[in-house]
Amino acid sequence: MINLELDHTLINNFDRDGFIILEKFIEKDFIKNLKERFEPLFRGKFETGIEPDEWNWKFDKDPIDVTRQICNGWKSDTLIKSFVCNEIIGKACAELMNWNGSKLIQDNVLWKPPGGKTLGYHQDAAYDDWIIPQTMMTCWMSLDDTKKETGTLEYVKGSHKWGLQPPRGEFHSPEDYREQLKIFAKKNNKELDIVYVEVPAGGVAFHHGYMWHGSGINTSNKHRRAIVSHCVPSDAKFHPTNNGGTAKTYKKYKIENSDQLPDEFFPLLWKRD
Repeated sequence: MINLELDHTLINNFDRDGFIILEKFIEKDFIKNLKERFEPLFRGKFETGIEPDEWNWKFDKDPIDVTRQICNGWKSDTLIKSFVCNEIIGKACAELMNWNGSKLIQDNVLWKPPGGKTLGYHQDAAYDDWIIPQTMMTCWMSLDDTKKETGTLEYVKGSHKWGLQPPRGEFHSPEDYREQLKIFAKKNNKELDIVYVEVPAGGVAFHHGYMWHGSGINTSNKHRRAIVSHCVPSDAKFHPTNNGGTAKTYKKYKIENSDQLPDEFFPLLWKRD
């Protein structure tokens, strides 16, 4: 299904840069099957009968040139779940971040069509002030060949060491998707070293939750699809008072008189023995 062997070189590169990019991750036999899940999901045909937590684009209702997103497609489709909840991803996230284990906080099913618009530069962990510790690790799995012209993911090398900033600016389809990055860099005298995630179908990128990243317009005639696992430490808990970022969607799963993240809504992927 997926293959990964971390070594000291990859871990050291991650510590230095805030990301690692690998060309081979998903076995080829699964890529076609995963891509075939996309259209039914965005048409509202859910294998399990359960709607995802977020469903931001629908056929025949929304413009065709926007990036399409479903959050927590694992609840709606068993094949998607087998990937985003895979133990190998949980173990890799924990080892790269030096956690004792990993839970899935959210997944993404992403589809950027030809002409698909931008995604503003941001830090993933900035949207999760409702958990303790406020951190995150992301595994981004590409199902199509990705290049700069397909509007692939972009990283600012080393920016995971710049601290965490509150979310600002437009997230979906801003006119200048690097605006907030440039404002921050100028204010804090930071130099920008931008790296494009260019991998064949089946490749992967892991990035730190503090990493500044975004994506440009898909100027090609090809679709760019990806599935994403966002992980947090296995011992992460609900913050008692914070309700920013994505809290409106996910803090509803808090159980009365408990600060634990319930496994039925935030699956445990891997934990160190």
